[in-house]
This record gives sequence, C-alpha cells and structure tokens, in this order.
Amino acid sequence: MKKKPLSEQAAGAARLCLLDLAPEELEAELADRIASWEEKPYRAGQILRQIYQRGILDFSLMTDLPKELRERLEAAYRIMPMREGETAESKDGTRKKLWHLADGETVESVEIPMKRGYFTACLSTQTGCAFGCIFCATGKLGAGRNLSSGEILGQALGSRNPLLKNAPDTDRPRSPNFVFMGMGEPFLNYQNLRKALQVMNHNDLMQVGSRRITVSTVGLPEQMLRFSHDFPQMKLAVSLHAATETLRKKLMPAAGRVPLSRLLKTCIECYRITGKRITFEYLLLPGVNDRAEDVEAMAGISRELPCKINLIAFNRVEGVPFRPPSEQQVERFQKALLTACNQAVTYRRSHGADIAGACGQLARKQG
Repeated sequence: MKKKPLSEQAAGAARLCLLDLAPEELEAELADRIASWEEKPYRAGQILRQIYQRGILDFSLMTDLPKELRERLEAAYRIMPMREGETAESKDGTRKKLWHLADGETVESVEIPMKRGYFTACLSTQTGCAFGCIFCATGKLGAGRNLSSGEILGQALGSRNPLLKNAPDTDRPRSPNFVFMGMGEPFLNYQNLRKALQVMNHNDLMQVGSRRITVSTVGLPEQMLRFSHDFPQMKLAVSLHAATETLRKKLMPAAGRVPLSRLLKTCIECYRITGKRITFEYLLLPGVNDRAEDVEAMAGISRELPCKINLIAFNRVEGVPFRPPSEQQVERFQKALLTACNQAVTYRRSHGADIAGACGQLARKQG
C-alpha cells in the first residue's frame, strides 16, 4: 500500500476517529452532526451499520448514502486510525497481520482457522508489554504504549472483513471468537479495552456475543474484579504458568509482585460475581514447570475453586533458553493433571509458529 504524504496524514489525524468513541458517544456525535447538516435522523443508524455490521471502512463506498453526505463525512471523520500492513500466512492457514499506527508504531494481530470454517482473532492492546515474562517475545520489547479503543477495534473489524465481504447481505456469517491474548497486558489499558468491548458487544454495533470474547491477564486483582462486574458473561483467562510462588516469580518477575494467594482469592471472588469458571493458562516448559510437585501444586489450586486448565506448548522465541515440549510430554502432564485436579484440562495446540504468530511469539515483525 502506498504511503500517504505527511500533509495528508496530518489532515487525517485531525479528523475525529469514529472507532475511538464509546456507543453513547457515537450516538450523540452522529445525531448532532446529522441534524446540523439537516439530514434525516435515520442516516446516523445507516452509517453505524455500514461500519460495524457490514465492515465498510471507507465513506466513499457507502453507496446507499447521498454523495454529498459521504463527502461531508469524509471531511469531518476518519474511521480507521491505522492502516493494514503486511500479512504473513502460515502453512496451517493462520494469518498474522502487521498494523501501522499513526505515530509510526506497529502492532500485530493473528487470525487462527478453526473447524467448520470459523476462526479466532487474537487481538493486541499494547505495542509492547511491561511484565517481561521470560518466555515471551512481546515482553522482550518493553512496555510500549497503550492502544486506543479505535486501534483495538480496527484489528477486530479488519479480521472480520473478509467474512463480511464474501457473504451475501441476507446471510451474515457467524462471528469469529475474539481473544485478547496478543501483544500487551489488556488490564493495563482497561479504559480503552472497556470502550472497545462495549462497541463489540453492542446490539446496534458489532453484535459480538459475550461468550465469543475472552480477555487474558497476568493477574491484576482490581481490574479483574472490575471486568467481572462490567462484563460478567465474557470469559476471563489468567496466565498462571506456575502454581508455586517461587517459580511464578522466576518466570513472570513483574506479575510476581501480586502474591499467588491474593491472585487466587481474586479468582474466587470473580467466580462468585459471574458464576463462570476461570481459565488458567499454563505454558508448558519441559523440566521447569511439569514436575510432580507442579502437578500437586495445581491440584491444590483446583481444590480452591472451579476452574479450567488450558495447556499451551512453549513456542520457540529467539534468545530464550527454553525448548518446546514433545507431544508425549504434553500428554503425560495433561493426564497427570486430569487425575490430580479433577477439573477440565485442555491442550491448546499452537498455530502459526512458522510465521512467529503463535502464543508468546508476537514482536512486531513478519514471520
């Protein structure tokens, strides 16, 4: 894609970005603007449906609007706060997208094919990560900055667009699953995450069901409780990766500032609020966190609250001294956990490792 001249980029940045607005802000902004242009009030709803349900991200392509209105919209607003860059495609069909942000930063999102033609979109909330988990490529980048709600939604709309464009108007495709497991810690950017989730879940906007959205966190108690109150039907996943205080602090130094005992109490409180089991994500590192004492520690946690344990095989990251487990090692640990914990223990197979698009590999570069 040809880059716009700096003068055009500056002019675009000066226009209000619609994706940065919460549902009530969108309604008020467009209602006032449409009224000031002496257009019919229903035009506001038309515009929102074009963007959020039909995935049309260019005013000039909204051909059911009058030409003069399209031109006015183009002069007053922008829709996407970023542009889509290179896409890397894995041999397993996974697609990793690089997004160029207005300030020159970049961020990645991933589209993972699932059964029966569906897929999961893995979205980012920051351009880096301050937690520095020693097994994660994003953590090696450092803190980066928070994404705006528009930059979060841009990834979601961009991932859904191919489905919308290929479907007849009378046959809307099933929504993808959206997981916030990309770059960054979502709860360090809670305000913008919350705004994006409201738009995604809104009946008149993206119409994504709550059960199709999962937010993953290293474990920030205050934000976990707030999320549980704000979005009780959405899924919460906690990146645990170790069931003992000492090992978790070693693997996740910054996350270890929250004592494991406090994190577990917070998980219990979240369960009481939502009635939904927490998912514990557990990245398997052979010889590090798959020992008999690790099984026993996880069994102790599972006795405290109903939960799901989601095993993830470590994916190679340049400069990180760990190695991926074999299938036999994963299966052995999974069976041990099933026996000891009496909870659901699933194995989430990685996708896109050959393009550095698998769990823990996102680092703002193409595979």
